[in-house]
Amino acid sequence: MQCLRCRSTHVRKNGKKASKPNYICAQCGRQFIDSYDLQGYSEEMKHECERNVCEWSRFSSYRMTKKYASSDRNNLGKENG
Repeated sequence: MQCLRCRSTHVRKNGKKASKPNYICAQCGRQFIDSYDLQGYSEEMKHECERNVCEWSRFSSYRMTKKYASSDRNNLGKENG
């Protein structure tokens, strides 16, 4: 095993972190675990978020269109002052 920072092979066990063995480099003092799990959202969750953003975007633009259309109607015949 090598240190992720200095690539030294002089590493020691240093307890546990998140139920995984934690190591420390004797050369530079960096602490690390043997393997990292990629954390993130599932593909299903990403697609659901994209759908929600698209839906919100359509709703928001519809509301803005209605807002400006009604304010334009209210201002018909009024002079800019």
